[in-house]
Amino acid sequence: MERQADVVIVGGGIAGVSTAYELAKRGSRVVVCEKGEVGAEQSTRNWGFVRQQGRDPAELPLMMESNKIWQGLERELNADLNWIQAGNLVTFADEQERQAWTDWAGIAADHGLETRVLDRAELGRLVPDVKFDCLGAVYTPSDGQAEATQVMPALHRAAEGRGVTFLTNSAVYEIETAAGEVKGVIGEHGPVHAPVVVCAAGAWSGRLLRQLGLKLPQMWLRGSVARTTAARHISHTATWTGVAYRQRCDGTMNVATRSTDHDLTIDSLLGFRPFMQGYFTNHRGIRLHVGRLFFDLLGGRFSKAAFRREVTRHRILDPAPNMKILNDVLSEVRRIAPAAADVEIERAWAGYIDMTPDLLPAIDALAAPKGLILATGFSGHGFGMGPIVGRLVAELILDGRPSLDLSAFRFSRFHDGTKLTPHTVV
Repeated sequence: MERQADVVIVGGGIAGVSTAYELAKRGSRVVVCEKGEVGAEQSTRNWGFVRQQGRDPAELPLMMESNKIWQGLERELNADLNWIQAGNLVTFADEQERQAWTDWAGIAADHGLETRVLDRAELGRLVPDVKFDCLGAVYTPSDGQAEATQVMPALHRAAEGRGVTFLTNSAVYEIETAAGEVKGVIGEHGPVHAPVVVCAAGAWSGRLLRQLGLKLPQMWLRGSVARTTAARHISHTATWTGVAYRQRCDGTMNVATRSTDHDLTIDSLLGFRPFMQGYFTNHRGIRLHVGRLFFDLLGGRFSKAAFRREVTRHRILDPAPNMKILNDVLSEVRRIAPAAADVEIERAWAGYIDMTPDLLPAIDALAAPKGLILATGFSGHGFGMGPIVGRLVAELILDGRPSLDLSAFRFSRFHDGTKLTPHTVV
């Protein structure tokens, strides 16, 4: 079938669906193409933190605006999102980390964001029932959390209610162009003609864009998360203290850690150069693996036919969680929180995070081909930013300029000599 739209969006994660929703609210005809199911990959596999704390200064204005949207999102979507606004807390172990957080708190203050650096006594008063091994902590009281598996269906329903067409199990094979302009996409179920295409394909974005000669440096990291059985009340403040946890309204906890796995692919080898600094800085927290994925994704870098096979074979990326990491996390949570001494892992999952060298996304309207918009590369920060990204991309398309500065997220930075150094404290 051939379809016509004002905008076609490739990818049904939180960035793509939020963009579709915002465009539809303003009267655009939108088609979302998703190779699997809406919100089935990293958008529902994250920790659920909605934090401003520790953000790169370039991301901070976006996240502060996104926080405002989150505060009213349950009302707007008429849905329970398990939204809790009880702050975010990160502990620090020594004077060097204290200074780094004190410097970041100064940046936050310059942006009008309340953040407090706490000593050990103040931390004990804020969270009295946890045995922290630290010098102190930084606390941002306006941060929140939400349940990703409730957010995505609610956004999906809201977008459909505004007239958005979702084509699921419908992989996009290529972005069609002519005379330097986007003409739509060619996909599994026929073409969708549109003068604007939004690439919000997450981990698959780099492979799709490569067919247009566009090189998006992107690396996949596999993050593991567990849900515990219910514990007595500890704190609803989302906490990072070597391990990360957040206690949901029903007492169960999402637990995770910064340690990740990298399943090697051909892109890991050929595209490693921009990631060298980040890898050698953080190599202790990254475990390398060679497995089936290396061979499954061997040909798509070089052949359109192989890429078509890959995106249809991997409808939903569903990697195995690292249970050793998660069992270690559980042991640490039990140790520091007596109220969680008897909790067990109820279920565990993993997802692939699409990382860029500087851990910043690409949010940009490209000059060539004209009509191509990028909203990808969120590097594990995309869930919290989703609502504001949708609004800003809609503004890029319909108004020609966004209401917030997106220059730090320009695609050209990957190729114009800009130093791609991660800034984030967390």
